[in-house]
Amino acid sequence: MVGLLIVAKLFNLSNLSTKFASGCKYKFLLLDLAIVFKKILNRFLVVFLACISFWASAQTAHKFSHSEYLHGQLSSLKTCFDVKQYEITVKVDPEKHFISGNNIISFKVLSNFKKMQLDLFAEIEIDSIIFESNKLNFTRDNNAFFVEFSEKLVKNTNHQLVIYFEGAPRAAKNPPWDGGFVWSKDSDGKPWVGLACEGLGASCWLPCKDHLSDEADSMKMHLIVPDYLMGVSNGKLISSKKLGDGFAQYYWQVLSPINNYNITINIGNYVHLSDKYVSNFNLSQRSLYLDYYVLKQNAQKAALYFHDEVKKMLDCFETRFGTYPFYQDGYKLVETPYWGMEHQSCVSYGNDYKKNKWNFDFIIVHESAHEWFGNSLSCVDPAEMWIHESFTTYAEALYMECHYGYESYVNYLKSQKGNIENKEPMIGPYDVYFHGRKDNDIYYKGSWMLHTLRSVIDNDSTWFALLLELNFRYQKSNVTTATIIHFFNTYSKRNFSPFFKQYLYEKDIPEFDYKIVEKEGRQELHYRWRNTIKGFEMPIKMTISKDLFEFVYPSKSWQVLDLNFSNPDDFKIQSDRFLINVKKIK
Repeated sequence: MVGLLIVAKLFNLSNLSTKFASGCKYKFLLLDLAIVFKKILNRFLVVFLACISFWASAQTAHKFSHSEYLHGQLSSLKTCFDVKQYEITVKVDPEKHFISGNNIISFKVLSNFKKMQLDLFAEIEIDSIIFESNKLNFTRDNNAFFVEFSEKLVKNTNHQLVIYFEGAPRAAKNPPWDGGFVWSKDSDGKPWVGLACEGLGASCWLPCKDHLSDEADSMKMHLIVPDYLMGVSNGKLISSKKLGDGFAQYYWQVLSPINNYNITINIGNYVHLSDKYVSNFNLSQRSLYLDYYVLKQNAQKAALYFHDEVKKMLDCFETRFGTYPFYQDGYKLVETPYWGMEHQSCVSYGNDYKKNKWNFDFIIVHESAHEWFGNSLSCVDPAEMWIHESFTTYAEALYMECHYGYESYVNYLKSQKGNIENKEPMIGPYDVYFHGRKDNDIYYKGSWMLHTLRSVIDNDSTWFALLLELNFRYQKSNVTTATIIHFFNTYSKRNFSPFFKQYLYEKDIPEFDYKIVEKEGRQELHYRWRNTIKGFEMPIKMTISKDLFEFVYPSKSWQVLDLNFSNPDDFKIQSDRFLINVKKIK
């Protein structure tokens, strides 16, 4: 009876609980029991169906495999250690489409453990794992593998693990979007090899801790290629030598933190071109080394083309985002058999030395902007890739403003706007390896979100100071959406949390509803926000007086303003400054 009374209380069956409390008669007990369990059953079914409905809608939105959860979740087997360095030795055979080598992983123990998880696609074999001169046991599960130590590793100790691997890595189907190794030939029939794996992850070829939250603090690459070709990777070239067996080794070093998908391999009949950039933003900064690795037949035109286009890009982005983040690793463009990719200090370039209709080279501008957003400021989960892509796509518009003025900036943004689809929120599912978005809104909608924020702040000195400080404060570090929002709130001394929640976490953009009503010879503006979250009260500019744009602060409730003109056609909304839908109510 006590149990039944608790159930009655739990399901808010106050009538029954009162009867039990007052000592009901036995003849009513069976009847009341029937009533209780009928109500419980009905309420259970409601809750159950609601859960099923929620689960079904979530699964319809995105379905994830066991492998994707293994890849994306931060279990205790991943969080127990911090990667300090990868030292990679890899031999690439372009004719056989085969790789072999080892990765020395230096790591620090964050919590005691005897077992750790690393990642490597199943098509790449693990020959052995060596720890302190001993072979370790390991097991594999899809694209993950689990290393077992004979003794517990103790917190705050440092260790090295050597993993030997070989295999035929996945070939890219449509690089860089559907990535992997790119096995190609140049116009002379010589092998031309690239690697682009942002969507797949570096574990498509390299045994590593393949999670955005843990960047190696530094990286060394010993790239072994046929000796009639050149091997190019991230950072600076330390040495090269012929091995005497038809192969040559190129030793590259990165001194900055680097995320896994940025580690790249390029092999070709390259010519090395060099230049220097003297910063106009930071006059005390030493010269930046510019290195270009281009196919031999393109050397002459590349030297002239890159000389101008790269420096124009650096002038703009250093002014807007601060000093180029990787001076110690240099800036490099490498000609690739695919369009392009933002590989850190080793930007992949396959745009055929062509400018777009806006008179800039898209790959140089977009992929180089990632050096600030994506490579220096890096997100910790694929759910928050907007941090990489929104700022970078917005940087394209800022490039237009730098060189062609504000009107060109706005016109460029208008060209982006047609790509916004609003199919799903820009923030994706967390704790899973998620890269299958239904739209490109983290690019174009994100760009317009930032443009809108600039318009709301309505002070370019403040806006550009924000961008500079953001990059300075979080240079070469992992950031979250919460970090970004907190920064904007703190620096501006305004609450932009509802703004970001609306644009990042909701798929729909705000709708501004209005109607103009003539009343006693006056024009009244009736207006409100619709499709907005609670607390969203973003101001937008419109003409309350003829030809004069000023801020108005709508809310979810209808508000009324008197217009200072008699002709309703004089009412205008500055819709090219704000990402909103506008609906005139009849």
